[in-house]
Amino acid sequence: MARSPIAPERKTVRTSVMLPEGAHLRVQALADANHVSAAWVIRMAVQRFLDEHQGQLELPLRSSSREGSDLNE
Repeated sequence: MARSPIAPERKTVRTSVMLPEGAHLRVQALADANHVSAAWVIRMAVQRFLDEHQGQLELPLRSSSREGSDLNE
């Protein structure tokens, strides 16, 4: 089993997310263009977000009246 490029010494946990179709297509396009999996793109995006906002308790996201609507932009 291949290990995560993020933290190879740590245990990984499987999770799932629902993405708007537009976000999914963009993730897949990035993955295809770079010869990596969509899961790899998502792992890297999550890790970058967490690194950039380490120690912050409030999310730096716009509130939206519809869940996930910002992801289609």
